[in-house]
Amino acid sequence: MSRRRVTWGQAERYFNRHEFEIRSSGGDKIIIAPRHDSRRRSRPQVRIGHKYCSRRGDELSWGYLSVIKNAFGVTADDILNE
Repeated sequence: MSRRRVTWGQAERYFNRHEFEIRSSGGDKIIIAPRHDSRRRSRPQVRIGHKYCSRRGDELSWGYLSVIKNAFGVTADDILNE
């Protein structure tokens, strides 16, 4: 059984709906976790390279999806089922 592909547009929509912050840095995108706990000084963040996020149809690599899962607990199925 093959894995379903996740595009940057799907991921961006998921993160915007769940109050994640998305910033641009050069051509890359930085996804920052929502601010829920004011005592914590830093929030988890993930940088997505420009080759994977320059257009909405760009497919995210499974390496980036693994990093997103480790940082935020968001799986590819969570993004695809949004």
